[in-house]
Amino acid sequence: MKMQTGNTVVFLGAVIPEQVAWAGTDYPDLTVGDTYTLASVKQFPSFTHVTLDGIAGKFNSVHFRVV
Repeated sequence: MKMQTGNTVVFLGAVIPEQVAWAGTDYPDLTVGDTYTLASVKQFPSFTHVTLDGIAGKFNSVHFRVV
């Protein structure tokens, strides 16, 4: 399922620092298995940035799955 603003997502973890740096995103200090609501989704050719309601920062979408 394509990620869209308003979707509920679960944090998968498996955060690799190089992956975070390559995408120019923030390191997610989140709990694996917790769910969050997408505040915004910005798609690029090779990756997607997402922001979460009530959480500061932008994150690489590979660390989340739509539920």
